[in-house]
Amino acid sequence: MQVWTKLFAKSPFKPLIKHSEVVLKTVETLERALQLWYGGDYEEMAGLAVEVDRLEDVADRIKEEIRDSLSSKLMMAVAREDVLIYLHMQDKVADAAEDTAKWLLIKKPDGVPTEIRDIILQMGMESINAAKLVHEAIVQMDRVIESGFTEGEIKREYEIIRGIESVENRIDALDTRLMQLVFENADSMSWGDGFYILNIARTLSNISDKAKDAAERIRLMMNK
Repeated sequence: MQVWTKLFAKSPFKPLIKHSEVVLKTVETLERALQLWYGGDYEEMAGLAVEVDRLEDVADRIKEEIRDSLSSKLMMAVAREDVLIYLHMQDKVADAAEDTAKWLLIKKPDGVPTEIRDIILQMGMESINAAKLVHEAIVQMDRVIESGFTEGEIKREYEIIRGIESVENRIDALDTRLMQLVFENADSMSWGDGFYILNIARTLSNISDKAKDAAERIRLMMNK
């Protein structure tokens, strides 16, 4: 735990970046798994989906170590409560990625039309990109602090946050189209296939939702 205390002494965001690096690996692994799912390589996909679960466990352990190490006696540029709230939100991104990976493992998508799988892949790439931007945002927040809140670094942070927030509209449009396609293909798809697809879509949307929550918390810390 001393290592986290030393990191906090340098910057309140150094430990968050370490945690974020694992969250980033989690979503990048899910991205590869989703691409294999789309391409029909179920066996290799399954291995990556299991790896997503393992990485989420690592992120959880790091989160708990950071929480246990964050002493109220430490003097930091931001409030201890804000750091803990952000850490929780950042960890939820990995949780959402794990949920998606579990649904990918449920069954092979053999009975799912290509056009529906196309939408799922697009949703996944959008949501995972938002999650990747969360890592950029917390790294940038560290730069903001180290620069003494210079205008250029603040501007760059807000650009990243807006990039995360802009995903929501695209995800909403894809989600609407997906539901239309599921109903249009109701006669050719089983009830199980429809349920399976809609739950994958729900968990993918949740990744971007959690990424947006994390971005909003960074915005609040900036405004303080």
